[in-house]
Amino acid sequence: MIVYHVTCIKKLNKYLKSGQINAPVRAWENIEQAQRMSISTGRRIILRLKFPDNAEKLDGHFNQARVLKTPYKISNSNY
Repeated sequence: MIVYHVTCIKKLNKYLKSGQINAPVRAWENIEQAQRMSISTGRRIILRLKFPDNAEKLDGHFNQARVLKTPYKISNSNY
């Protein structure tokens, strides 16, 4: 499943340096919710990630967010 993770440049650089996004990794199921979150938090970067189809739903969050409880591997070649 494709999901959208909202972040900032500081955290993106940290992700790229470490090679992963540390758990819990939270992401939105649709781009509209990710954009809303981006505007409300001032985090201007939205990453498109691939989560397993059975990724756990995050309580609240309009029932449109997912969470991974394991680190998500990431690299410069993904972007």
